[in-house]
Amino acid sequence: MHFKRCIDTVKAVLVDAKTKPAEVGDIVLVGGSTRIVKVQSMLSEYFGGRELCKSINPDEAVAYGAAVQGAILMGSRSSATQSLLLVDVTPLSLGIELTGKVMSTLIKRNTPVPVRKTKQYSTEEDYQTGVDILVFEGERAVTDGNNLLGEFHISGIERAKRGVPKIDVTFDIDVNGILTVSAMDVTTKARANITISNSKGRLSSDEVDRMVMEAERMKREDAVRLAIIEARNELEPALYQVADIAAATNNADLAAVVDATRTWLDDAPPTTTVAMLRAKTSALQAALSEA
Repeated sequence: MHFKRCIDTVKAVLVDAKTKPAEVGDIVLVGGSTRIVKVQSMLSEYFGGRELCKSINPDEAVAYGAAVQGAILMGSRSSATQSLLLVDVTPLSLGIELTGKVMSTLIKRNTPVPVRKTKQYSTEEDYQTGVDILVFEGERAVTDGNNLLGEFHISGIERAKRGVPKIDVTFDIDVNGILTVSAMDVTTKARANITISNSKGRLSSDEVDRMVMEAERMKREDAVRLAIIEARNELEPALYQVADIAAATNNADLAAVVDATRTWLDDAPPTTTVAMLRAKTSALQAALSEA
C-alpha cells in the first residue's frame, strides 16, 4: 500500500503540473526512500521503463536547495540563481462553509502566494444580524471531509430579508503563508476577522497528499451529495417566496401547500433524491401559478 502511495503522489504532481509522463525530461531520485529497489522499479515502469538518475547526493541536494532559496530571498544576483524561480503555493484549497456543509472555495489549491481573493455572500434567514464563518482547507465538495482551520462571528449585519444583506469575505495570504480571513457587511460596514498562522491547525505534507487522494476517490459520491444539497437549496427559497405570497394574499389553499411542503422537507429522510426535491419545487411553482 505504501509503495502505491508513492506512485499516487507522483501522479498527483504530474496532474497539478499538467504534464504527461512522456514529457518529463529526467527522473531524479533524492532521499532515503528512493533507494528502495521496489520504489525504483515502480517509478521506472510508470515512466515507460526509462532509466532513473540516482547519482545525486541527497545531502548535497538539500544544502544546495537551501542555499539557492536563501540567495533568492536575500535578493542576491548571480549567474547561478538568475534563471531560477521558486514559487510558494497553497497546498490545499481554502474556503468557507455554506448551508448544507457545502465548501465554497475562494483560493484554489496550488495558487501562488501572496494572494488575495474576495467573494460576496448573504444570509440564510430573515432578519439575521450575525453569521458564523467557518474556514476550511481541503479538496472535498463538502466540509466534513475537509480540515477546519478556524472560525469567527460577524455581528451587526444589515437586518433584512434573507438574501438581501451583502457580506464580502476576503482571504489574504501574505509572503510568510499567514492567512487572514475577514468579513464586512457592505451596508453597515460591520467587520470581523481571524488570522491563521502556517502552523495553527495546518496539515503535514503526508496528510495533504492523503486528502488530495481521498477527494479524488470520493469525487463521484461528493457530486451526488452536492446535487442533493443544491436541489434542497433551490426548494427552500421557493418555499419562502410562496409562503410570503400566501400570507400577503391571505390564500388558504396556497398556505396549505406551503405547510405540507414544509412538513415534508422537515421530515425528509436521508434517502431523499434530487428528483424528489425538484418535484416539490415544481409543485410549489405550479400552485403559485394557479393561485
